[in-house]
Amino acid sequence: GLLEANAALPVPLVPLRIALVTSKGSAAHADFMDELRAVDLNFAVTVLDTPVQGPQAPAALARSIERAAAGDADLIALVRGGGSRTELAAFDAPEVARAIAWSTCPVWTGIGHEIDESIADRVAQRRLKTPTACAAAIVASVRSYQASLEGLWIAIRQRAEFHLDDNVAQLNRLA
Repeated sequence: GLLEANAALPVPLVPLRIALVTSKGSAAHADFMDELRAVDLNFAVTVLDTPVQGPQAPAALARSIERAAAGDADLIALVRGGGSRTELAAFDAPEVARAIAWSTCPVWTGIGHEIDESIADRVAQRRLKTPTACAAAIVASVRSYQASLEGLWIAIRQRAEFHLDDNVAQLNRLA
């Protein structure tokens, strides 16, 4: 059931509180943050500085995902730039897969490059091909909700104008 657990979680309509699990100061961190800063949305990003390769990385990644899920994030973004298969090995670790699957918060990944796929990608709710693509998908999700709200406001305005026009016409007839 690990492959389906996180995928079953609903994504909030407006995921503005992001828990970013990555190595702070890395290219993945910079690319992700640059993508969010390029738009006029009010994202609140909590960065959980975590090693993403080496012998300590699997346990550290699992702990960071668990900490992120225990917080108030709408979405957890697990990102890392490209690398060799051995450099990305931490994302194939069982403890990372379990932390993602058992997370009470949806996890989106942006690990490596387009051709890379890890166990973490398969267990996460959504897999994006790069850290930048992960951030762009979050932005697109918020923009989609924003567009639906704008459509509702237009419909409300049109309905209100119709009723006002109708009432003005009735008042004119009565006058």
